[in-house]
Amino acid sequence: MLHNMDSPELAVVGLTCNVVGVFFLANSIRLREPRKALADALGVGVKSVMRIRDTALNNMQVMLGFLFLTTGFLLQVVAQWNMELGTLVLCAAIIGFACAVYAVGAYSSRRAFKRMLREFFQSEAWSFVDDMELTKEIGAILGVPHTKDMTVEVYVHRVRQALGVQDAPKPKASSAAERARRIALPGR
Repeated sequence: MLHNMDSPELAVVGLTCNVVGVFFLANSIRLREPRKALADALGVGVKSVMRIRDTALNNMQVMLGFLFLTTGFLLQVVAQWNMELGTLVLCAAIIGFACAVYAVGAYSSRRAFKRMLREFFQSEAWSFVDDMELTKEIGAILGVPHTKDMTVEVYVHRVRQALGVQDAPKPKASSAAERARRIALPGR
């Protein structure tokens, strides 16, 4: 059945693989607004296990979808393999263009993510000291250096600065007499 290189049967098998791959990919798509995903990841969104229940299934469907699509497209290429050098150069140029678009998209998405982090933390009261692992992760994303001799307070201050967030007001140390005077004032 699959006897020569210019094989319509091979092309049909490839197209069938593409249809199966598209089905798996379409099934796995979860359209979520990035700001909502960020709020959910940081624990300030609506809590629901239903949203994460199918994560493993979605990941499997994405892998299967891409496997079938790639196989299908490669079978179609093999079915039409009697190409000239110009066609191969054009294919290489398309792949190069796709890589360039990917690089620009990756750079842009990192910048957009940093902007969303700043917007999120500027609008939410957040204790960076309570979750230092997350604070270090945010600091790494924003390029805030961390050294072994740096105190928690200094590092949190630098992360807050990189996010454009004001430092939390520090409670004033006061004497017992000062506290009693403030409590005794009328209207308090």
